[in-house]
Amino acid sequence: MLSVFSRVAWLWCVVPLILADGLLAADAVEIANRIDVSIDAKLQAENLGAAAAANEAEFLRRIYLDLTGRIPTASQAASYLDSSHSNKRARLIDELLASPQYGEHFGRVWRDWIAPAELPSEGNGGNQPIAATRKLGVWFAEQFNQNEPWDRLVYSVLTVDGELADHPQALFYSLVGTDTGIPQPAGATRAVGTLFLGLQLQCAECHDDPFRTWKQSDFWGAAAFFRNTEATFDGRYFASVTETFGKETSAKGKRSSKKTTRNDRAPNGSITIPSASFTNSGAVIAGKFPAGAALTAEARQPLRPVLAEWIVSPENPYFSRAFVNRMWSYFFVRGIVNPIDDFRPDNPPSHPAVLELLAAEFRASGFDIKHLLRGILHARVYQRANGSDPEADPKQLVKQVESFARYPLKLISTDMLFESLKLALEDPALDLRTVDPALSSKFGESTPIGDAYQEFRRLFETNEDDATDFRHGIPQFLALMNHPRLSGGGKTVERLLKEDLEPTAIIEHLYLGTLSRRPTREEADEAARFVQESAGPRVGYNGLLWMLINRSEFLLIR
Repeated sequence: MLSVFSRVAWLWCVVPLILADGLLAADAVEIANRIDVSIDAKLQAENLGAAAAANEAEFLRRIYLDLTGRIPTASQAASYLDSSHSNKRARLIDELLASPQYGEHFGRVWRDWIAPAELPSEGNGGNQPIAATRKLGVWFAEQFNQNEPWDRLVYSVLTVDGELADHPQALFYSLVGTDTGIPQPAGATRAVGTLFLGLQLQCAECHDDPFRTWKQSDFWGAAAFFRNTEATFDGRYFASVTETFGKETSAKGKRSSKKTTRNDRAPNGSITIPSASFTNSGAVIAGKFPAGAALTAEARQPLRPVLAEWIVSPENPYFSRAFVNRMWSYFFVRGIVNPIDDFRPDNPPSHPAVLELLAAEFRASGFDIKHLLRGILHARVYQRANGSDPEADPKQLVKQVESFARYPLKLISTDMLFESLKLALEDPALDLRTVDPALSSKFGESTPIGDAYQEFRRLFETNEDDATDFRHGIPQFLALMNHPRLSGGGKTVERLLKEDLEPTAIIEHLYLGTLSRRPTREEADEAARFVQESAGPRVGYNGLLWMLINRSEFLLIR
């Protein structure tokens, strides 16, 4: 009987339009064409029409937000919209992938995929690794901007050994699967399964998974690779990670009496199921690769590098597909395999040919992330419009989004909103905290406990796993409508008035700098009347800018 590993490998090998490994990486346009051919064929078979191509303004704002996490400036928007270059979409994709904002944005994205919503802490919510988590995002940003191949990047995360100050990626083991910051084999196993393999192993931690083929022995066999992963603390919080065999540590610098040795007497390459797992506690489980062969380990052999080599191997049927599927889901809200971390034979991909094409191309390119993204972003499926007929059947619209026949309507993330507001207001130090103690005392407002960025994220928190989940409510809209730094026009209006521009030029600039498009004639006329009827030009333009950043169009990616 075929193993789970073999059955899954066989499943992927029988789908059509397979690009064999070993071929040279294809051109982005060729990849995009193959994507479109496969998706359009399925749409035709299902008698499902596709949306038209997005207009230039729609594409401009979408690609900026999706690739750089911010809207374009007014001048960037005008330059693109006025360009007559026949290949300007492709040129813009390359320009944005080469910008530092690309890495900064995806560094934040991966930071948030790794870090829990509530960071681990020591006692009563204290000493949370807020600064260290941000540094983890910066480390990811550097890797993305250097276009570090995905296999090398993941290998670096999984095998990291040393001080957090020198290796920000070491925080990974402190963030995943624990509320205390102490690395745990079970937490690392769950995180590695979902993030890098697309596998939900967690239900097998305490018992055999009744809905999948994973046994409890499979979960703890994988956890054995992390058994010797331990940490030291600097007196306050996590300071280093290393792979030890009990007493010794390779960590440098200041020691703490707080250490994390498990005192597991099982032989290296195996692990004892802890009592917290309820069933089979105390049983010794031999190490085993997820859905693969058993581990053979020497007495003092480091185990994380062994697992990392298996994970990033081109022969691993999960690694490339998991990343492709996750990035596809980032752009289109849902994965080709959905949920994105549940690869299994009875949860087949909606478009197996597309998944296999991209996964094989990703491997053939040497796990080149930018190359993969170019292929997706050049495709018609990405560049389709979101707009729909208001009289259309809602069920039909949902089906079109699920079948990638139109671009989904997405809420911009917290970071996107923060970066975009700073650009629209030309205020890089934008601070929406309550900064007047007198007002806080008078109206009973809560005192800020973090910096401007932390407090903004706290107020405008979004669902990082579902960009269609609109969580904003009364507190968020009250902040957008009433905060003086948002209603005061920022530095944008002040600068425009100093330049002594015509009213039509100022109105156009405000539209370009917020909605990334020029106003319609009706909008321009209405805005001009509003400014004329206001107490003065500054008041009028401030009000117009306030109106634009409070429109749903500003909060959404279309």
